[in-house]
Amino acid sequence: CSACGIQDSGMENTESTQRTEESQETESEFYIEITDATEILTKAWDMYAQEDRFEIMGGHFETAVVGLPAEYDLTQTTDLVQMYCVPEDHVENLDDVATMVDLYNSGRFMAGVYHVTDSKFVNELAEGIQLQVVENEWHGEKPEKLLVVKIDEQYVVSVSGRASLVNEFKQKLEAVYQEMVTVMIEENFFQ
Repeated sequence: CSACGIQDSGMENTESTQRTEESQETESEFYIEITDATEILTKAWDMYAQEDRFEIMGGHFETAVVGLPAEYDLTQTTDLVQMYCVPEDHVENLDDVATMVDLYNSGRFMAGVYHVTDSKFVNELAEGIQLQVVENEWHGEKPEKLLVVKIDEQYVVSVSGRASLVNEFKQKLEAVYQEMVTVMIEENFFQ
């Protein structure tokens, strides 16, 4: 009965379409489109309860935004290298950077998000940041812990400071971006 065959295939197509739509919905639940580096820090910071927040500033200190993460001025390469531990030879591979740092003590907490111009630079940047953090001349409190993650194969996020603050930030980041977050380096230093 050819009419039955057409009807059956029509039902199969409908079921197939429904399954495809359901799988797309499931995938989209976990995928968040990222517009820029500042957004990553802002979404994580917004996850903090008011009483758990500490005083921060974002961006470069000459144009700092107090109380929020902010875009970093990429013309300020010296401070990006010395303060945020980005290897100098990697700065040219970045086209969007955002930062947030404890307002009074960068050794207590510091975070940077770096958008690479090509995903092939992600691993090298992560390893370079790790070396810079270890070799950096810290004035005052040294960070206890370093966390470096990648998000969506395009962004490298580095967080250093007191272990408890780094761990809390990691939880916030993973709550927002779920399985998009891949831990590359997580080490305790200077203890």
